[in-house]
Amino acid sequence: MVKNKKNIFFLQVFFYICLWIVEVFSQSDVVAHFEKTEMKKKLLMVVMLIVTTNLFSQVDTTKVAFVSYWSIGDSYNFKVSKINQQWKEGSLTKDQKQEYVANFTVIDSTQTSYTIKWSYENDLGNTYKIPEKLLNRFSKYKITEIEYKTSEVGDLIEILNWKEVGETMNSMFDDIVEVLGEEDEKKKETLKTAMQPFKQIYSSKQGVEQLVLKELQYFHFPMGVEFDITKPMFYDEELPNMFGGNPIKAKAKLYFEDVDFDESFCTFKQEMSLNPDDTREILKQIFKKMNLDDKGMEKAFKTAVFEINDRNTYEYYYNPGVPYKIEAIRETTIDIDKEKGKRIDKTIIELIYNE
Repeated sequence: MVKNKKNIFFLQVFFYICLWIVEVFSQSDVVAHFEKTEMKKKLLMVVMLIVTTNLFSQVDTTKVAFVSYWSIGDSYNFKVSKINQQWKEGSLTKDQKQEYVANFTVIDSTQTSYTIKWSYENDLGNTYKIPEKLLNRFSKYKITEIEYKTSEVGDLIEILNWKEVGETMNSMFDDIVEVLGEEDEKKKETLKTAMQPFKQIYSSKQGVEQLVLKELQYFHFPMGVEFDITKPMFYDEELPNMFGGNPIKAKAKLYFEDVDFDESFCTFKQEMSLNPDDTREILKQIFKKMNLDDKGMEKAFKTAVFEINDRNTYEYYYNPGVPYKIEAIRETTIDIDKEKGKRIDKTIIELIYNE
């Protein structure tokens, strides 16, 4: 009986840790990356042809090109909403919502690139479960400012101040461990071990770009690409593994619902399903890095089911290259022995019009 209770307890802990780890997937490289090099070359040729031959009146209604027409000083505010819901055995166990305003400002422009500043206020209390009475000790982490570079057509290239951002995040993790574990040394060591894989991510440029730039990956997803809107696009995708090793394979589909050529506005959808076997392997990898490797875990993984599906809707002004509304939904289903659950992560980015 004791052994059975121990197994049940392990499965419950294992189940909740899996739901928590899925947060990594919901924050990682959540949008597919097209091979843009050749597409961008062709798109630049199309743009130059239009400019030099003055063919504005001859609109090709079979294609839509996403090109950035930005200038230094252009500034847009966006309301960002993040919703996280979790179910266990059909019952809602978590329903959390965070909202903040982010600012997008063009701070430099050349013939081949733009430099952007993206700033927002962190909701540390909800994100990291820091008691309100301790929040003042984290005031220095309240505002995050990211400077990054795009190409001349607006596709995201790199974050410029990634070392500064990474050092700030790792310093914050250290402070969280100290504050939440200051009265319990065992808890402090557990938190320190659990935080280590994430500190490792924030120590690399790729890791910072994938975790910190989540909203911007949605923002710049279509930029620098000319799409054929007459038929759906089906493609295979590979998402980077932030913990090293093989990427996550996925099947994806993209299609347009509506295009208003007079307003340079369109609505399109992207759907993507992550490979369950790849997802399982990466979860096992994370467990090992957290020193949670166990025979019981290995046995549970053999029959466990992990399904992660994305459904993203983009409402976009493709000229000048600014989103009106983006709604990204990631649904995760987990079935571990008799423990079944579901998690939905929703990110909504909405343009705020100036009065």
